[in-house]
Amino acid sequence: MWSCVGTCKYTRMQKKALNVISGIVLIPFCLGFTWQFVATIMSVSFKVVVPFYFIAGGLTYLVVHIIFKKPILTYVFGHELTHALFAVLFGGSVKSFHASERGGRVSLTKSNVLITLAPYFFPLYTFAALVLYGLANVAEVRGAEGWLVFVAGATYAFHLALTFSFLQTDQNDIREHGAVFSYPLIYLFNIVFLAILIYLLLAERMNFFPFFGGGIIKSMHIMTFLFIKLFEAVQ
Repeated sequence: MWSCVGTCKYTRMQKKALNVISGIVLIPFCLGFTWQFVATIMSVSFKVVVPFYFIAGGLTYLVVHIIFKKPILTYVFGHELTHALFAVLFGGSVKSFHASERGGRVSLTKSNVLITLAPYFFPLYTFAALVLYGLANVAEVRGAEGWLVFVAGATYAFHLALTFSFLQTDQNDIREHGAVFSYPLIYLFNIVFLAILIYLLLAERMNFFPFFGGGIIKSMHIMTFLFIKLFEAVQ
């Protein structure tokens, strides 16, 4: 019995240490992709009017968020549904599902870091707006583009505002993998998703794969620079 407890504690300590190291390694990638994102935005050719619909949607939601009652139940439902969808995506299944303004809970047969943290970096409602946008374009529905981009902007602002708000409180999802690892991963994936959003909705011409490759290269440059400085400091 003593041996089992000791082994379990040792395993938990190993996992915690690995998460801390992984989180530290992710920080240069957050910086590198932010650098690449800004460079891409400065060089991208945007559509003529469409970005204004996106901005208008985002500002509209922020006004509603600040002045009126926050749509907590809508967020919690989407949060738990995202857990469930990612679990199914990874071959798991949903055993139970509950969402209310007081919180939510979903019981799954499978879990990993992406399933656990998915609601914080994958804006489900914005993704739904993107799907509708794509279907409207295929069906050549006139007048739908502006409204759907507006909805995408509103739902993305909804995702950012309420995710930020919920991260101010104690979250089991964050505690499971540790804040040092979870926060950089969430930030990094949000940057990548926003780049995808711009590529699909707002940009007239944008090369996404060079953005991704440039982000990796810049991240490696930052990591190399920090490693050299650390090596010099210990000499």
